[in-house]
Amino acid sequence: MLLLYSIAIGLILGRLLGGRVRNLEHVHFAWWGLALAGFAVQLVLFAGPVATRIGDIGRPIYVISTVVVLLALLRNIRLPGLSILALGAGLNLVAILANGGQMPSDPNAWLALTGVAALPVSHFTNVVLMGPDTVLPFLGDIFVWPRPLPMATVFSIGDAIIAVGGVVFLVAAMRSPDPAFDASAHDTDDDPDATELVPASTR
Repeated sequence: MLLLYSIAIGLILGRLLGGRVRNLEHVHFAWWGLALAGFAVQLVLFAGPVATRIGDIGRPIYVISTVVVLLALLRNIRLPGLSILALGAGLNLVAILANGGQMPSDPNAWLALTGVAALPVSHFTNVVLMGPDTVLPFLGDIFVWPRPLPMATVFSIGDAIIAVGGVVFLVAAMRSPDPAFDASAHDTDDDPDATELVPASTR
């Protein structure tokens, strides 16, 4: 949810700093299909009809989809902001792997947010409540995006870093031409999996 805020902030800040939204169409992103597939798998995985039936197999599927997205970020690491995004995603992945395939979530944070020290869903989700056996709890969901702010939730330091990276990426892309973006474009000219951020059909 923080990423949605970072997109809005990045677009606004990019315009205030003289950037243009249309410059986003010149951004080349290699392995975009891989990243899209990873996100799509997670959307399906956590949808009610699937989440209520997926069972224990949901954890490895979630881990694999997260790794796929991180690989796509690392492939484009020279684009401004993506190193920050990759750092945040990497920290989240470390916490997830260390805790059996789910992100540990502080019950006290949920108590502060909802008034109940429990997860708000009963079916499969990508988080699990912290307990005495939780590994690296400081990388888990320990912060609260409070109500009445829209999309109030519990989040991790990795999520916050991802949000910062999203803002940096959008501002830099909107203010292009940027040497890093140009270098990436040349580097992906022969890559069949590289594409501009905005498809030509939407121009």
